[in-house]
Amino acid sequence: MSKNEPRLHCVKCAQPSLIKQGEKAYKCTLCEFVYFHNVAAAVCAVIVCHGQMLLVERAQQPSKGKLDFPGGFVDYDESNEQALKRELQEELQLPINAMGYLFSYPNRYLYKDVLYSTLDSFFEVSLDTKPALVLQQEEVSRYLWVDLANVDVKQLAFISGKQAMAEYLGRKD
Repeated sequence: MSKNEPRLHCVKCAQPSLIKQGEKAYKCTLCEFVYFHNVAAAVCAVIVCHGQMLLVERAQQPSKGKLDFPGGFVDYDESNEQALKRELQEELQLPINAMGYLFSYPNRYLYKDVLYSTLDSFFEVSLDTKPALVLQQEEVSRYLWVDLANVDVKQLAFISGKQAMAEYLGRKD
């Protein structure tokens, strides 16, 4: 550890005594507790209706102002499906019943100077009609329906979303 690097506190003994061991492990030099900074699970909805896809504009960092798929992080004791239903209800007031798993991609998520590794699982939600949406303004600035033929992958916030969009659009050809 360099002199300028902040000392990390052990979550067990609360002392500034964690030393990095490998890519994701930290070991306490005092109580020998090992903390693993594992991947965080996230879910994303690919919502489609009559040849259009619903995207949202992020209201918070990281990537504030960029487009994203609706979704969020999976909470404790929650399945991916439960998390997606909860997130869509919270962010858009959109209740859903049916979804189909598409694929997953790894991602990096920089939040308040901490780089999190995530695994983003994508689910397709097909709607017969466009719903009236009520946005959770802290999370979502606006929403837009984009023609599948005119989606600009470069406008998406995260690499996982760009990869998912490319694969999804490739399947539709």
